[in-house]
Amino acid sequence: MARVVAVDWSGRAGPAQRRVIWVAEVAGGELVRLENGRSREEVVDWLIGTATADLVVGLDFAFSLPAWYLRERGLAARGLWAALAEESLTPLMREHGLARWLAAPEPPFWTTGKAGLLPSQEFRRTEEAARAAGFPAKSVFQLVGAGQVGRGSLHGMRALHRLAGAGFRVWPFDPPRPPFAAEVYPRMFTGGVTKSDPAARARAVAGLPPAFRDIAASTEDAFDAAMTAFGMAAGHPGGAGDELEGGIWGC
Repeated sequence: MARVVAVDWSGRAGPAQRRVIWVAEVAGGELVRLENGRSREEVVDWLIGTATADLVVGLDFAFSLPAWYLRERGLAARGLWAALAEESLTPLMREHGLARWLAAPEPPFWTTGKAGLLPSQEFRRTEEAARAAGFPAKSVFQLVGAGQVGRGSLHGMRALHRLAGAGFRVWPFDPPRPPFAAEVYPRMFTGGVTKSDPAARARAVAGLPPAFRDIAASTEDAFDAAMTAFGMAAGHPGGAGDELEGGIWGC
């Protein structure tokens, strides 16, 4: 892969979002970009505006929901993305809009408890595989709490609707032919590094060019983006994924 971009999609509302969303780009095996300063919408604009025939993008949010949820509603993944883009996935979302709905959603999404979810309903198969391998993947239905990924993932699926409409393929729902986007889990690329420790991050990126070394070690989000871009450039998506649930790169 000649050009790999990894986006750390970390979620915060308001102006702070531009500080914590990081974009890393590896081209020809070298880190050529590591920067923040964009909102999620602006990142999507940038990806569409700079798309090339050799571009592979890694995005660290869930690309779909567990298959049982989609089957009950007669949805495929693209239908899910479209429903979220239209803010019409559920009756309450249609009534109140996504922003208000996130604070008080219908089950199985939850903010105060697991809403009666069975253990077999919480996770996609790719998340179960990640958990079995020692990576603590969270359920997309969880919309509150430390490490929750649900909010960012639902916003991310709206972004996938835009990217697909602009000509991006989305793996594994499409063949992995550039330009394409794939779901990533940064912890799979950062290994055993204690990411909360600045010294540990600095040691892990000591081999980077001086222009990027301090930036990559400056925050966990910058570190995740840089390490993910390098990891993707050195590998490939892996298995076939699932036509409804998608799949995490390498899982």
